[in-house]
Amino acid sequence: MKSIVILSAACFMASAPTFAETSSPAETVSSNKTYFYGGIGTIGLTMKDKPDAITEDITPNLSLGLGHEFSEYLALETFISFSSTEYSNEWNPYDNTKIELSLSQIGVSVVPSTGELGNSGIKLYARLNASMVSADAEVSGSSLNGYTLNSSDTGAMLDGGVGIQWNINDNFMIRGEYLTNLADSSLDDFSDYFDYQGAQIAVGYRF
Repeated sequence: MKSIVILSAACFMASAPTFAETSSPAETVSSNKTYFYGGIGTIGLTMKDKPDAITEDITPNLSLGLGHEFSEYLALETFISFSSTEYSNEWNPYDNTKIELSLSQIGVSVVPSTGELGNSGIKLYARLNASMVSADAEVSGSSLNGYTLNSSDTGAMLDGGVGIQWNINDNFMIRGEYLTNLADSSLDDFSDYFDYQGAQIAVGYRF
């Protein structure tokens, strides 16, 4: 967590000149672009203090985003994402109960960055996500006599992360990033029992 805060601060300081200066015509060629991307990874729920008998299976998360670069150092995005984790008891052959927990998010992101490092096409960035969340739980198994129990809750989450982006050319980009939950609201005791974190890669198109 401390490293995320440090890199986030560094990216923010690198983007500070954009609030005081106007971009030159040369900068406008590579900045002020709109882009979209799709991502996949291991971002999801993980149980704190998980018993050894419980198996935790994280389904690869999926995300889609649309963003706009207001300068070389600052972008704003809107996104949707879905993640799912399944729990089962592998030590008890007579208990086939499964619990699937899923999160659906729609939100906005502030993405400050260092700008391109030299002529490498690579830049480091930080991310702060604010999202509305739908959390769903589904319980199934023979102990329920063929029935499935469902419950859901809604709330808000604040996530933060850091990443690296490579602009392959003027249009295509690839990213790798790590995200973690910083705070949540109206999700009962969510943060007391679960962590929400992980890494993902994304491929995008700038235009």
